[in-house]
Amino acid sequence: MIFKAMDERGDRNLDVDDFRWGLKDYGIEISKDEAQQVLDAFDRDKNGVVNFDEFLRAIRVSFRQSL
Repeated sequence: MIFKAMDERGDRNLDVDDFRWGLKDYGIEISKDEAQQVLDAFDRDKNGVVNFDEFLRAIRVSFRQSL
């Protein structure tokens, strides 16, 4: 699973560096500012990290909108 691969600490949370470097592993290069903007949109409880549930919710919404 993508989230688990990005979550190097195994704490079920992604910070901006986890997210950015995780995307880089999949060949997607974005700036730290761009990664922060995406995480801010995913971070529903506004605690500065994206947990597994927030990540899944964001992915599901994106997938449904593309159908």
